[in-house]
Amino acid sequence: MDDLLKDLTDKLKAAMKAQDKTRTSVLRMVLAEIKVAEKSGKDFKYSDIPKSYAKKLKKAIDEYKKLGSDDNVKALKEELTIVEEFLPEQMSDEELTKVVDEVLSSNNFTGSDMGKAMGLIMKKCGDVVDGKKVQALVKEKLC
Repeated sequence: MDDLLKDLTDKLKAAMKAQDKTRTSVLRMVLAEIKVAEKSGKDFKYSDIPKSYAKKLKKAIDEYKKLGSDDNVKALKEELTIVEEFLPEQMSDEELTKVVDEVLSSNNFTGSDMGKAMGLIMKKCGDVVDGKKVQALVKEKLC
């Protein structure tokens, strides 16, 4: 059993004992996503599941913000906080800026090479950066 799966299961049991309905619900959803991935027969990393679930939550938060639905935004932010416990620790803004500067200076990218620059940076940083942050920083530096 993967460490993440064991951790999720243990925390679900604790949330159920504590009668924390929100936490129980969120952990069940993440575990359900893992079950779907396992049954799909496709290769996946357990760490990708909370990451994709967090991405869905962020997108939903943005949509509800546009609609002005503050109650839904608040509820989804609570869920996101729970899911983020299972994500790898993110790179600091200073470290990210340093990596972006290194990649851009060593490759002499221009504004039209944004996709190439993004690819190199994301490959170098992996799961420890938010793609939107990288995109904003690269756009700021190249344009």
